[in-house]
Amino acid sequence: MGSVFKPSPPPAPKADPAIEEARKAEEARAAKLKKEQETYSKKVAKGVIGTRSLFGQAGGRGFFG
Repeated sequence: MGSVFKPSPPPAPKADPAIEEARKAEEARAAKLKKEQETYSKKVAKGVIGTRSLFGQAGGRGFFG
């Protein structure tokens, strides 16, 4: 028939240290990439960089060019 009390589930298996390290490195890389994208978007919104920017034209043409 079975036990009245449910047995406790077995603990989760430990991850391989190399896999765990690779996962942490990937999360760090993804966080860095996201931060860089946010920074780039903010600079474009301010007009510091971009095709119509006064400050970063190709060939050295800048604000006074």
